[in-house]
Amino acid sequence: MFNGSNWGVAVQESYSVIDKAIEKFEKEHKGVKIKYVSGITKDDYSEWMSERILKDNMPDIFMVLDEDFEKYVNLGIIEKLDKYVLEDNDFDIHKYYTEIANSGVFAGHRYALPYEAMPTLMFVNRTLLENFHLDIPKNDYTFDDFYRACRMITLDRNLDGSPDYFGIYKYDWINAALSNDVMLFSKDGKKSYFNDEKLAESIRFVKSLESLNGNHNITKEEFDSGNVAFSQMSLAEYRTYKSYPYKIKKYTGFAWDCIPMPAGKSGNNVSMIDSLDIGISSKSKKKRLAWEFLKTLTYDTQIQQALYNDMPVASVLKEVMESKESENIFKEDEDIIDSKLICHILENGSGKPKFSGYEGAISLADAKISKLTLEDDIENALRILQREMSKYLLQERGKE
Repeated sequence: MFNGSNWGVAVQESYSVIDKAIEKFEKEHKGVKIKYVSGITKDDYSEWMSERILKDNMPDIFMVLDEDFEKYVNLGIIEKLDKYVLEDNDFDIHKYYTEIANSGVFAGHRYALPYEAMPTLMFVNRTLLENFHLDIPKNDYTFDDFYRACRMITLDRNLDGSPDYFGIYKYDWINAALSNDVMLFSKDGKKSYFNDEKLAESIRFVKSLESLNGNHNITKEEFDSGNVAFSQMSLAEYRTYKSYPYKIKKYTGFAWDCIPMPAGKSGNNVSMIDSLDIGISSKSKKKRLAWEFLKTLTYDTQIQQALYNDMPVASVLKEVMESKESENIFKEDEDIIDSKLICHILENGSGKPKFSGYEGAISLADAKISKLTLEDDIENALRILQREMSKYLLQERGKE
């Protein structure tokens, strides 16, 4: 297990849920002892795993980082779980959210189960909108609705020539593309689809939002001070942002609400959902016990409830996310996230691609798209990008 969070936020007691799972499993399986290696950082985890692979000393169960998943499958070091899922009468794959469960599937076979879920949400500065006498957008709001709200918020109150209040912080073309029914890559990462009018429409929408700010680059400080109406944020960022001591330092003077992403003309109010998955070594000598413990971590409602209660993540289980206990997590103060909304986003979200080279491909695309303006021929730029992306993906496949 690596130490800390998979989601780039600060966490305390990162092993507490794992310890609870081990304690429960050992009580239910007399004579079984589970040992785990702790203290490895996430940045060092892939290298640590590579050393174990080279020494033929793989752990029975291990975290599967996105960038390693396809490599593990190709090397044959991760156990196929299809037969376990089919033969275990005490297991129902449909108790997971579908997209999250599918994160462990590659080339038609299941290799991992999800442990943590991470939805992306749109947060609204309720206080700022109330001050501007604006209503919070409905959950089915569109690109046009969102643009109008941002335009009404972006004002130069002190008349110094630049806006003092802004519409949106941290919303990009990937967010817009997902909610406009754009598929950027095939599931296996061998093909890309950037030459798409729906993608051009999504980029044009994001560029129109940026133009409202007069090319001003909105900073985190402006967001923290309450001068920005909307922000895309992961659930991990929100829960960390809200917790002590961050709350004392930053979260003062304004209240927040949570809504889905705006829907494009061709899409719906869809967000990206990511997951941290766990797999079993194909060389494990205790595969049946490993499967049982994998279920304890990912499928046991008590452990998954503890994970949702104690960590800045969402549970992968529908039953946990819809429980009464889960509904109360965000009712500590007036800043309430509707638990049903998180469930809806997890149910309808779009899974993050997990093929090798995804991060590099997105970085390449972002470098090109971020330079575009509303005055540019976006369709032609995407035709060129599609050719470059096809070459890039081909080169990545050649490295395997």
